[in-house]
Amino acid sequence: MTAGIEHILGQITELDSMLEDINQKISKISEEIKTQFSLSSSGMSVNQNYLLSGIQRSPNPKNYIVTSKGIEVVGEQEITPVSVFLDAVIQFANDPNRKIIVLKELVKHLQKMNETASNNSMTS
Repeated sequence: MTAGIEHILGQITELDSMLEDINQKISKISEEIKTQFSLSSSGMSVNQNYLLSGIQRSPNPKNYIVTSKGIEVVGEQEITPVSVFLDAVIQFANDPNRKIIVLKELVKHLQKMNETASNNSMTS
């Protein structure tokens, strides 16, 4: 009986270690995404912006726009630095599985932002 419990405890310890590894990878990728968003945002002209649809940093859904100044809440005067905004978005995701989903969404937005910027530079 004790051997069975020790085996289960070992499995739980292994799961805990795996979760810690996943959380560390999420943090590393989050930092990379923040860097790329900051670069894309700072590279925008004053007239350019990008709507971040489907992204939440709180229980109250709002529309956010990426600008050269940072992240703006549609209809409000609030402008948040990109890294602060993305930290809040990832923190709001709460659990590792949800954070991974949010990171995927952020990368999709980042790709679209860069495509838009590249298309605009070709037509100017």
